Amino acid sequence: MTADPHTGEPVRTNDSEVPIHRHYGPLPAEPSLREWITTRAGNGPPYRPRAMVYTGQGSPEMTAERVRMLQDVGAESVLLACDLPAQLGFDPDHRLARAQVGRAGVSCGTLDDLRTICAPLDLEKLDSLGMLANSVGHVGLPMVREVLAERGAEHVRLVMQNDPLKEFTARGTELFSPEQAVRIACDTVGYAIEEGMPGYAMAVCSNHYDVAGAGPVRALGIALANGITYLEELVRRGHSAVEAAKRIMLFVNERSDLFVCAAVFRVARALWGEILRERFSVRPDEIPPVALMGYAHGLETSNEPLVNVPRCTLSVAAATLGGVDYLCAASYDEALRVPSTEAAALAVRTLRVVGAEHGITASIDPLAGGHKFTDVEAWVREQVVRELDRIEERGGALACLYSGYIAELIDERRGTRQRQLDSGEREFIGENTAGAPRWQGLFAGSTEPVPGLDVVEGQLRERVRKHKEQHAGPALDGTLERVRLAARGTGNLLPPSAEALRAGATIEQIIEATRSGFREAG
Repeated sequence: MTADPHTGEPVRTNDSEVPIHRHYGPLPAEPSLREWITTRAGNGPPYRPRAMVYTGQGSPEMTAERVRMLQDVGAESVLLACDLPAQLGFDPDHRLARAQVGRAGVSCGTLDDLRTICAPLDLEKLDSLGMLANSVGHVGLPMVREVLAERGAEHVRLVMQNDPLKEFTARGTELFSPEQAVRIACDTVGYAIEEGMPGYAMAVCSNHYDVAGAGPVRALGIALANGITYLEELVRRGHSAVEAAKRIMLFVNERSDLFVCAAVFRVARALWGEILRERFSVRPDEIPPVALMGYAHGLETSNEPLVNVPRCTLSVAAATLGGVDYLCAASYDEALRVPSTEAAALAVRTLRVVGAEHGITASIDPLAGGHKFTDVEAWVREQVVRELDRIEERGGALACLYSGYIAELIDERRGTRQRQLDSGEREFIGENTAGAPRWQGLFAGSTEPVPGLDVVEGQLRERVRKHKEQHAGPALDGTLERVRLAARGTGNLLPPSAEALRAGATIEQIIEATRSGFREAG
């Protein structure tokens, strides 16, 4: 057996000891893909993504118990799901937060809350930590940084979901104007650069455009246009495109076809590198490694939750074959509720099984060169470039947001999947084919709701009320005034926001100070 001249000795970790090489075929011409392959080849197999969990529910104590359990079963990266009040800048005691506190995520509105959540985590074994903070990045990021600094774990990388532009058309938690939102998002990235924080202060997201109806290919074009907007603003501020790109990851998704999914990830990597070279004049040898994040869904159904297990497993395999760097897996009961403990643990085990078994991660880029995959990838790339060019011709992401063009792109594709299912063109097991009405409940799994959230909400309202009483006073007021002044001017919002958090400010207090400053600035 002759060793691969480019990548070293093959592995034989299969029952027949068939030699498996690190990479097959010639290296691709595209520089970002070449860098990805050669870097991974140098590290040696397995070539798997970090096992990420996106989780959070109820109180900080409830979520602390969950994240520690998930770390014990193999989670390496934690992205906290904050509840809707926190995403919208409301404390649990706000009247608009009622019946939403701790429901679709954890109630995390103070530095003390995040301290509680992270207390049981073994940060020495954790690769990265972050939270959902698309419109409140100047609060979320300093929360994470403060906890890591207190624990002496500043080596832990950021994984912040901090991309507010998509909120205006794909999710709906926008708090400020698009320009103000871009400022806050870029303040967080700029702060991470200036403080030398490792990891990713922003995840430019195509996933939510996809699920809003745009489909994964069109969604990637929109997301790349948003990424250009953020990069342009960061460069305008004086940051190098290289340093800015080091703190930005791409959150990509496709959930209906293994080959299309792998192609979307590969195309995202190639085009982001191309954008850095051609639009921002970054030399090929200076382009930082492109970081890709994914969330492995599989068209989950609420009728037969356990059948979602093979769907999610195949989705994990597809994203892994595409070269994803950080990967979450959906839980089998996610179509019904915030995932149960058992389902969340199985999702992590699924990530680790796919990453360690069946040879999927023994080679880098194993689909490349196949006739089918090559054709699919070329089509995906052509369509993404076409969508990106259309947005650029119309003035870029912000102009297209104001003109309604982004919303039009989403609306044009919305309903594609349902039309395919209704016509019978596409099979959905247990929904439009292979139904088994005689065996209703056979694949149901546990579908009991999480008990006691009404009680938890009351406790959290009382807790934040006491927190505000305890920290009220001139010291806190002074920090909030500095947040307001920063928002009214052009300074970075992160330093005063971090100071306010340390003084005991809540998320609502910081957001209100920010809003007041923006209002005064006109």
